[in-house]
Amino acid sequence: MSEAADAPVDTLAVAEESEAAARSRVYGLFAQALQFPQGDLAAALEDGQMYQALALAAGALPYRYTFIAPPLIERRELGLIYTALFDAVGGRPQVSMLEQRHEGAPPEQQLWEELLRFYRFFGLDFSGGGARERPDHLLMELEFMHYLTFLEAGAPDSADDLRRGQTDFLERHLARWLPGLRVALAGVGETAAPYDVLIDAVARFIGADCTYLGISRAGPQVPG
Repeated sequence: MSEAADAPVDTLAVAEESEAAARSRVYGLFAQALQFPQGDLAAALEDGQMYQALALAAGALPYRYTFIAPPLIERRELGLIYTALFDAVGGRPQVSMLEQRHEGAPPEQQLWEELLRFYRFFGLDFSGGGARERPDHLLMELEFMHYLTFLEAGAPDSADDLRRGQTDFLERHLARWLPGLRVALAGVGETAAPYDVLIDAVARFIGADCTYLGISRAGPQVPG
């Protein structure tokens, strides 16, 4: 969806930037960190560079949010854990990153139609394919928020419309179902590390971002 989410991890000090740009940076880094760990990403997770980048980006947010880093795990083991948790081997995955698989989601076709309308309204038309994941995949939804905040940073005159889009999307989607994913991972136990800690970090970030935007979340409250 956005090349920024695939950019190499940069741990240099974050220059002064707009509030929207700071938020976009964190959304983009989370979308990157939760992809399958391979290549440069696997190296950045293994040595903690990704977590350093997230902590640095979190410090530039226009509100209080502390990123808590997961334990460092060797890259080969990371791949095995990711596959065991999220890949559908012989059926459904142990824990699904799809909104449709979590409590309260509408029927799949209705959900996809709504998400595609969101994406298309803001200039992203995936109705003919081209997306790397399903419309309701966590990575797609995080990258969409990264994209909306990126647009806001570059077009302050359109900030009100873009903020309304962010608010609607969080209320109807990420803020509603992400707490359920967090609970599902917590139920797996120690074998879910480091992804249980990462999803917890995302859930707390979404909660803080909702508060910043003045959103009364539709889903279960996320403890601070």
